[in-house]
Order: sequence, then C-alpha cells, then structure tokens
Amino acid sequence: MSKRLAPQDAHELWQEYRSGDIYALAKIMQAYYPDLYHWGMRLRPDKDFVKDCIQETFLNLWKIHATINEVENVRSYLMVMLKTRILRELSGKYVTHQTNLSDEYAFSVEFSADLRLIEEENEVYQLRKLEQMINTLPARQKELIYLRFYQSLSFEQISEVMQLGRQSVYNLLQKSLNSLRKNWAIGSFLLPGLLCL
Repeated sequence: MSKRLAPQDAHELWQEYRSGDIYALAKIMQAYYPDLYHWGMRLRPDKDFVKDCIQETFLNLWKIHATINEVENVRSYLMVMLKTRILRELSGKYVTHQTNLSDEYAFSVEFSADLRLIEEENEVYQLRKLEQMINTLPARQKELIYLRFYQSLSFEQISEVMQLGRQSVYNLLQKSLNSLRKNWAIGSFLLPGLLCL
C-alpha cells in the first residue's frame, strides 16, 4: 500500500487541484487509490466495476475542479464520493445525494491480506471467527467497523462518510461491539483493540 499523505500535504494538493492543476489531482489519486479500491471492494466485490467507479469519480472531480468547495479531510471526502458513485451505479438511478440511495447494500469484511503475516494457526482461526461474526452484522454496522478499525477514520470522518450524526456513529458502534461481544464464545481469545473498547 502506498504511503498516505499527511493531512497538510493533502490539503495543499487539494488547493492546487481546485486551482486547475491536473497533476495535483493525479497525486491525490495515486496516494488514495489503494484505500479507495479496498473500500470499493467492500461495497461491491467486482474489481473491474470498482476500478471503473474510481476512474469515474476522479474524472468527475476534474470536471468540477473550478467549482468544488474546500474539504476538511480529502480521504473521507473521496470515500463519500466513491460510495455515492458505486451506489448510484448499482441503483441505476441518477440521484444527487447519498441519503436518497438505498441503505440496502452488501458490505463484507475480510482479513485475508493480513493472514499472510500471521504464522500462528490459532490466531488465523480467531481472525476467521471474528471475520465470520462481523459479516453477520447488518451492512451499516460492518461498514462502520471497517471504517473505524481498518481505515482508522475518526468519528467525525466516519460521520461524513456514512452521512450520520456523530452520536449516531457512537451508538451504532456500541451496538456493533455489544453484538460481537455477545456472540464471542466464553473463554475465547479476546481482541483487545476491538472488543474491549
């Protein structure tokens, strides 16, 4: 995965892009493409479809560069744009705001890339079990877990990406973690970073 841009660097590139610098937009795309691709694959596991949606997202960004507003967080803004594009393509309808799109979409969580780094068979088993448990959650809860723990987004950024109020994000995360704790077998290995929040 490419190195993420520091927030200040992303902000500066965004300003250059808004001023008409296509190379700044190319740098933004290069920096965030891995995150966007992985995010898109969680929403729709179809490589070509996701790549096309990312390309269309950046083409659209270029078309509107002269009128686009300042953004607080470039990565979360791009994630919102990509999610909107994917859901729009899946719905077959043109809508202008994500809240007009259906919340009924698939979302999956996989740890397969991380498993290459794990040698202990028990750890692999525990991650597979956690993956199965997460994938039994409703799509919005899986999405929130992914954004918080895989993408390391702040609650404010998650609120923006999911278009939920901050308190709703807290409540949904608490509900998700409570469900995972409840279903985790007694005496099983606990993942302190996730289940012990």
